[in-house]
Amino acid sequence: MQNAQNNSLRHHFPGVRDGWSRFDGPAGTQMVDVAINAMSEWAAHGSNANTGGFFAAADACDALLESTRSVVGEFLGADPSGICLGANMTTMTMAFTRAVGRTLKPGDTVVGTQLDHEANVSPWRIACERSGAQHLLTPFDVKTGRLDMDAFGNLVTDRTKWVAITGASNLIGTMPDLNAAIAIAHKHGARVFVDAVALAPHKQINIRELGCDVLATSPYKWYGPHAGVMYIEPELLNSLPVAKVRAASETGPRKFETGTPNFESIAAVQAAARFLIEEDMQQLAKLESAVFAPLLEGLLETPGVNVWGPHDLASRAPTVSFTVDS
Repeated sequence: MQNAQNNSLRHHFPGVRDGWSRFDGPAGTQMVDVAINAMSEWAAHGSNANTGGFFAAADACDALLESTRSVVGEFLGADPSGICLGANMTTMTMAFTRAVGRTLKPGDTVVGTQLDHEANVSPWRIACERSGAQHLLTPFDVKTGRLDMDAFGNLVTDRTKWVAITGASNLIGTMPDLNAAIAIAHKHGARVFVDAVALAPHKQINIRELGCDVLATSPYKWYGPHAGVMYIEPELLNSLPVAKVRAASETGPRKFETGTPNFESIAAVQAAARFLIEEDMQQLAKLESAVFAPLLEGLLETPGVNVWGPHDLASRAPTVSFTVDS
């Protein structure tokens, strides 16, 4: 049954129809056929215009943006009015932290983690350097791969304005306890930015239940095009001092989305998100775990092989790093 289900999904990915298995997953995913088709169809159907015009093509562009926000909002369990679409997670995070940096001052702190991808470290470091705030990184236990929550609790204080934390380590797969981290941050009045790039492909996300203030993902990690998606809590978004041209909106996602959107890519983002909604992320996670479990077990049982990160499935994403004793 498992093989039948996996094979029923495989045909949706033209990139693996040549029979090869590709182990470059951490660098991205193969695009799903519906996303490829959506990108091609948008480019061919005559609405290659821009937003805000008084003609049919502009109306189609406006409608595409709004429908994509709606579908991605459903995929992430978030208010569509906070869904921003952009070039990639790193570019969007740089823009976001530039704006946040204008609200920071000497004495403030931003708490990150040593588990995080550089895209969720350097933007905050730069913002802190420019504002005089302090950037602090929470350590993790090298043996277990787990975030040191005691250290995290000590670093987050009433001076902390932001916590920037990964949903899953792109290197060793660790999934920190986001609920606990968010509760600690909010207790001290800090906002929380979650880098969910390595989490979104593997686990169903519900931002409303999670309660984070900002969450970033990369659609090319979940079978879409090279692009970025960032949820920003709507009230925060409206108050954020972002760099923008004078003609740009003062409120809503278009305030943050500088310039002309990449409509072809956005059409593909919507199609990929809809595909995952229809296939059911919880069911896909079960299939993925069934494939990953034997790999993890085999590596753990092999003499001379050292698996980095948690050794149990519940605490990690199916990204595994290991070394072999020489």
